[in-house]
Amino acid sequence: MPDPVKLLIIDDEASVRLVLNRFLTTSGFRVTECPDGADAIEQVRREKPALIILDVDMPRLNGWDTLIELRRHGCRLPVLMLTRDDDIPSRIKGLEAGADDYVGKPCDLLELLARIKALLRRSRIVPAGPFRLRFDDLVIDMERKSARRGRTAVSFTRTDYALLDLFAQYHGKPVSRELMRNVVWGATDSPNSHTLDTCLWRLRRKLGDAGREPPWIRNLPGIGYVLECELESSSEARV
Repeated sequence: MPDPVKLLIIDDEASVRLVLNRFLTTSGFRVTECPDGADAIEQVRREKPALIILDVDMPRLNGWDTLIELRRHGCRLPVLMLTRDDDIPSRIKGLEAGADDYVGKPCDLLELLARIKALLRRSRIVPAGPFRLRFDDLVIDMERKSARRGRTAVSFTRTDYALLDLFAQYHGKPVSRELMRNVVWGATDSPNSHTLDTCLWRLRRKLGDAGREPPWIRNLPGIGYVLECELESSSEARV
């Protein structure tokens, strides 16, 4: 019998953690808790959950900043955010910050369960372990940070790999420009629009994407960019 799927609840309210823990445990999950966003990165590394339930309104490090730090540290896990601010601007902010779903407090527990299961189904698109990206004859090994087109090595920068890793994390879903700035560069070193456009143009040219139809990195005006190449686990990749 397979082990229960592990979920991590990050919320400063003990009463909320208690209710969610009891409900999700009886629903067949294994649940761990973290009361503080500042400790979340280490706990995610230690516990290795399949999905994170993240509260927005926390005193030391709020949910937005916690999520940005998790993404900057390479966390590709699906994140469902919980908050009492359930208005449309807050939902948009959560999704643009890198959340996979967004639920207002108080929430219907059966709806929450359905959303968690949907996120877990979608998260299987990206291999859990080391993986490779394939663009026709160009193969990029994300674990080794190396790329080859046939027998020829292709050079990519740290920023190239960071962008590709972020796109792969959201494979088939749009990545906003704000999320790229926050995760790849960080809030203190965020590039202007021209610099970001230049980085994307150079990356697409290296991929052989310039003028290709349909493109590997598809632009959705006003929304973001979507990666539409092949993803392979390292064991499945053919180089």
